[in-house]
Amino acid sequence: MSQGIAHFALGAALTALVVAFLLPFVPYPRTVTLAGGGWALVPDAPHLVESPTMEALHDSAWADLFWFHRALDRWDVSDSTEVAALFVAALLFATLVAEYRTYRWQTRHRRRSHVDETPQ
Repeated sequence: MSQGIAHFALGAALTALVVAFLLPFVPYPRTVTLAGGGWALVPDAPHLVESPTMEALHDSAWADLFWFHRALDRWDVSDSTEVAALFVAALLFATLVAEYRTYRWQTRHRRRSHVDETPQ
């Protein structure tokens, strides 16, 4: 099983990239990114509340719907701090890419709107 921070970072990183490249007009992209990180943690809910249904979800293939939760648990069986750090670094990189893309899009959009507003 992988550490919770690794699941959160992977989910948030993938969500940030999806929002930046596929859903650029979504309001509150940073909030959506954090929600994506939380989504990746859903199968770990049995650590907080005893629920046979959630325990069954954690061990089933359906857990991969939560940003590849089961796949990450199987890949990082040693609960490695290095793997967690790798995914936190991936989150930082994805955030950088998403911010750069958003800034570039906004700058390009502003230039076009200024061109359209010139008096004729």
